[in-house]
Amino acid sequence: MTRRRWLMSGAGALVVVLLLVIGALALRPTLPSSDPGSTATTALQPPDSETLFLPGHDPSPGGFTMTDPADAQGSAVSTRLVLEDGAARTGGTVGLSFDARELASPMWDSEDSNLALTLDELGSPALRFGGNGIDRHVWWTSSDEPAPEWAQATVTPEDLERVAAVAEDVDATVTIDLDLGHDDPARAADMAAHAQKAFGDRLLAVAIGNEPNGFFHANQPQLAVRDATWTPETYQRSLTEYSAALETAAPGLPVAGPGAYDAPWWRAFAESGIPNQRALSLHWYPLWNCEGPASSIANPTVEDLTSPAIRERARSIVGMGAEVAEQHGLPLWMEETGPTSCPGANDTSRTHAQALWTVDYAMTLTELGVERTAFHSTLKACEGGAPMSPICARGTLEEPGKIVQGRTSYLALMMLGGLPEGTVLSPTVSGDGLVSVHAVLGDDGELAIMIVDLRDPSNGAYMTRPVEISAPEGAEAIAPNGWELTLGSRLSGESLDATRSRLADPVPVTGEFAGAPLARSQPLTVPSDPGTVTMLKLDAADAPSPAPSDGGGADAPVS
Repeated sequence: MTRRRWLMSGAGALVVVLLLVIGALALRPTLPSSDPGSTATTALQPPDSETLFLPGHDPSPGGFTMTDPADAQGSAVSTRLVLEDGAARTGGTVGLSFDARELASPMWDSEDSNLALTLDELGSPALRFGGNGIDRHVWWTSSDEPAPEWAQATVTPEDLERVAAVAEDVDATVTIDLDLGHDDPARAADMAAHAQKAFGDRLLAVAIGNEPNGFFHANQPQLAVRDATWTPETYQRSLTEYSAALETAAPGLPVAGPGAYDAPWWRAFAESGIPNQRALSLHWYPLWNCEGPASSIANPTVEDLTSPAIRERARSIVGMGAEVAEQHGLPLWMEETGPTSCPGANDTSRTHAQALWTVDYAMTLTELGVERTAFHSTLKACEGGAPMSPICARGTLEEPGKIVQGRTSYLALMMLGGLPEGTVLSPTVSGDGLVSVHAVLGDDGELAIMIVDLRDPSNGAYMTRPVEISAPEGAEAIAPNGWELTLGSRLSGESLDATRSRLADPVPVTGEFAGAPLARSQPLTVPSDPGTVTMLKLDAADAPSPAPSDGGGADAPVS
């Protein structure tokens, strides 16, 4: 469980803007009578002086109500869930990727920062440090050497220890990229050894370089750190050199790679022969066509981001990575991802559409076998510095400060952090793809179902749709008496291009749906509203009580 510290404001308390959602799961969410954009004088001030800002988060919506599916419009979306042998697992596998320059941020382990509390809300998150900075702008030193002119950030053992303290506090797992751009295996191995000491078992792996397929690329000359002789084969030789240095400085330290978006480089890492390979890591941004034609499905637009075609594209591209990983017996990680790789702000930035996509995409990756997903983020300022990041700093671009807040996609990650640790079910969903269903079967028998509705809630033509959910096939032994609906939560927004989302925390389901059963002979039909993610949690039902005795005893006549 993530910790939640909510205290009423006192003297000098910071002001927090919260959009309260009352009755968040009604056919049309009902807002309080006061202005939803007004300032609430509620501060979040835990005992250690951290503060947490979550615009749009409602920790106590007061109830979970759903409309009668009979009032919904259109044919039902039918869902088939299957528990497959060897299915992927989830639990603490979604989190944030940062540029390695952020390792030197003063926010880590600071009493004046709420970063640790913000990360803790994600529920045992994945943390990854790499990005373009590690191979171009980060100077590592464990002996106080002066930084070269190209360095924009200097990282020291003390920095790693501060980050490690936060990782321990929030129960995070960590991966760190090493500088391959400057071709210095000994220095990279020294950083790895200090990381191994600082993080211990929380350090799952290091990666040798970030996106080596971009070290020399005709479309990105500004990122070049090699020349035209750089190929997957020369990359493999570098891996061998760096691996030897790692074995000397940090014996047995696991290595993931290649952190690339191109299949030949996936195979180059997997077939390099270096020891201690931990995982095959991918990077992928589905909306990469920054100035593409209207016919492209990869433009940075809300329309493309919420198109079912993007989900199918993920299944195709990431599915190829899954095949390479399976061929070489490696787990599959998505170490850096986000909606778009296009620079600057665009139509998808900070939108409710991004929140919906985040849930649908993260669950799709998990169904494909991705065990760890990190959404690329930054600790720069909200205004002017971080258009696509799930979190950002509240200060100015020049002085971002130490207080961060979550955006729409952060609320989506909070929702994903509430999934139980368990096995991912394989879904088949009827319809046009605008409504999808994902599910996780918890190790304790809890069933978590997420219904993602990508339709625009501001389009009056879209109405509530009934979603019919059947009991998961293959799970009869886990819950022989079926499941009962107990908790519900909803992520909602006024439109796909709105820059605010609202998240109602899981609360007991009330009304006619309270305790609604789900069994093999009794599907559960629930409503889905446009522009929402609905999470339903069902507990394994107890065995039915035996029929009351008539008091006849063993010798009573049988009629």
